[in-house]
Amino acid sequence: MEIPPAPYLPTSDSQVVESTPLSQSGWYEDGQHGGLVAGLLARALEAVPTLAPMEVARLTVDIFRVVPTVPLRVSTSILREGKRIQTVRAFLSAGDTELAQATAMRLRIADRPPPQRALPPPALLPLQVAEARPVDMKRVGVGVSGRPYFHRDGVEMRQAEGSFDHPGPGAVWIRMIVPLVAGEEPTPLQRAVITADHGNGVSSVLPTSWVFMNADLNVHLLHMPVGEWLGLRSESWFGSHGRGVAHSQLFDATGAIGRSVQSLFADYRTALPGTMAPPDFSQE
Repeated sequence: MEIPPAPYLPTSDSQVVESTPLSQSGWYEDGQHGGLVAGLLARALEAVPTLAPMEVARLTVDIFRVVPTVPLRVSTSILREGKRIQTVRAFLSAGDTELAQATAMRLRIADRPPPQRALPPPALLPLQVAEARPVDMKRVGVGVSGRPYFHRDGVEMRQAEGSFDHPGPGAVWIRMIVPLVAGEEPTPLQRAVITADHGNGVSSVLPTSWVFMNADLNVHLLHMPVGEWLGLRSESWFGSHGRGVAHSQLFDATGAIGRSVQSLFADYRTALPGTMAPPDFSQE
C-alpha cells in the first residue's frame, strides 16, 4: 500500500489544495478525517493579517456534510477587527458546495504572568511520552484493510491512560508523522486542533456497530503547544436521543494547554464502512 506524502497537496492557487487518499477517515467510502478539515481551516485563519501580535484563543469548527476527497478551497473574512481581539471566519468548499466553516477568536499576545494559583495543576499531566505505551496503529479506528487512513498512517500514538481495547475514558500522546499540506511544517495550532479532534475516538464507549462521528469541534487554548507530541485526556457521554459529547483536556510536555469539546452524531451502523449514506448536517 502506497502512502501519499500528506493528506493535501498544494496547488498554484494558494486557496486551493488537492486532497489525497490519506485524508480519509474510514467512516465512509469517501469521507475525510474531521481533524484534517479543522486543521485546513486553521491553516487559512492563521494567515489572516492582524493589527497586533495575536494567537488563536478559541476555534469553533462546524462540519456541514461529509467532506469528499476532491480539490478544496478555503476562503476567509474578518468579522471583527481590533488590536486586542479579532474574530475571523473561514469557509471550506468544493465547487459551489460549502462543506464546513470555522470561526476563530484571536487575542493579543501580552506579557501577563499569572500568580501560581491561577496556573493549571501540574498533577493534570498524564504519563509522559517516554513512559506511555506504543499503540498498534493498524488497530486504531474504523476502516477496511489495504487503504491509507489518516488516523492510522498519518499519526503515531502512545497510550498514557486507558486502552483502545476497552471502552471508556483514555489519554494518549499523538504525533503527526506527515505534514498537513505537503512541503509545509505543521504549525502548533494545526497540531493542536488535529489532536483535539481525536477525542471521540480516544474515549469511545460505543462499539464499532455504532457511528459516533463529531459534527463540530470547539478548542480553547491557553497558549500554543510546544513540540511534536501533544496529549489529550478524553471522556465521552451519550444521551438517549442519538447524540453525545466528547470533552478533552489538551497537553504538551510542559502541562495543560487547553480544552476541547465535540458534539457527536450517534446512530446504529446500517452497513459496513464505505456503504452507508453519509449524514447531511446542513439539513438537520
